[in-house]
Parts: sequence; structure tokens; C-alpha cells
Amino acid sequence: MKLSIERRNLDSFFLIEQDLPAGCTATGVESQGAIFSFKDGKIKYSWLRLPAEEEIEVIYKITLPFEMRGKQSISGKYYYIQNEEKQIFEMSPTSIDVIEYVAPSDSLAEKTLLGIVNLDESKPEYVDQQKIDLEYKVQILSSTQKLDRDSIRKEYGIKDKLNEENFNGLYKYTVGSFTTYEQARDFKNKLDYSRYIPFVIAYNRGVRITVGEAMNLASKRKTVSK
Repeated sequence: MKLSIERRNLDSFFLIEQDLPAGCTATGVESQGAIFSFKDGKIKYSWLRLPAEEEIEVIYKITLPFEMRGKQSISGKYYYIQNEEKQIFEMSPTSIDVIEYVAPSDSLAEKTLLGIVNLDESKPEYVDQQKIDLEYKVQILSSTQKLDRDSIRKEYGIKDKLNEENFNGLYKYTVGSFTTYEQARDFKNKLDYSRYIPFVIAYNRGVRITVGEAMNLASKRKTVSK
């Protein structure tokens, strides 16, 4: 988030305060001489005296809760002293639109391997648009060691059947089998985010690919079927 201030000959204490949506956290990136703080959902930038520049910019980074979706609003105020009196002005609310989260790969090696799908000019047969057989699952966790599935289900309160596979040296534990991304996403959204972070993974003809690649194939399949 970037905030810009026009100094307009102000030479006094100045404070910016913004309220973030519930569950969000913030870290300062650029303060331009201000003291940055974040507490109880509020970010603050304060100067005992504004810098000499005519235009002042501050930047902070927002981290959103994993389950947050839809439009969110950030409101705020700024304060300064003029003629020994405190002046308070409301800032125009800022609206952000949080879209569906697609989790990154578990490791750089896995990301590199899956990236080959998009880079290989020879088009591996499992991404051939004439041979599309997509499947989606919801991954619960991964481990470098083989785990006991019954113990996982008990520990995380999972009622569904838990599947295990080994991919790129990691054991993946998934639930469900869906023919569309939307079905898998809706199933994922009903799971317990407080105990683990589920995310959708995709396959074509039994071979794991990226969700983005799967969506691209699904789009091509619709085009071909028309």
C-alpha cells in the first residue's frame, strides 16, 4: 500500500492512521523519516516534523488472512498541528478485491519441474489439448517422510478418505477427486483452515500439473467441444 502526502508548507507534527480489515497484518517498507507502527489492526506513520520534500510517500505491506475473499475496505485519518490546534481529516476509503488464492508449489525444485510444462516447446503428451482428462484434488499437507494416514486424519479431524502419493521426493496427502476446479475449490472452502491450509492441485491423465495449466486445458477443451 502506497500513501502520498503533499506537504503544502506544513512544518509540524503529522500522523497518518489507517484501519485494516480484521485479521490483516502490516509491515513497514518505506517510511521517509516517519516512525511506523502496527497494533490492534491499525497502522501509524508519525513525524515530529515533516521532511522538506514537497511530496512524501510511505509504503507498507499488507498480509491477508488465507481465507479472506471479496471486497475489503481500508479507512483512515491524518492529523497535524496548525496554529497550535490539532487538525483531523478523514481519508477516502480504499477498496481492495481479494480473489481466489492459488497456493505456490511446495519447493523451488517442484516449481521448476512444473514450470517445464509451460516452457517445453515439444508439448509433453499430458498437456496435449487432444488428450485432456483433468482431475483436481485438495492437498492437506506434504512431508519429506511417509506418514500414517490414520494418525493424520485423527490429528487434523479429517473425515474424508486420505490419499497418499510421492511427488518430487515429497509425500503428498490429499482428499477428494473432482472433475472441475470449481468443485474442488468449493470442497476446500468447507475445510478447517484453523488447523491446516488446504489448497487445490491438478492432474491431467494422472500426471500432476499446475492449476493454471489445468485451467488453460479446460478452456481449450470447451473450445474444441463447441
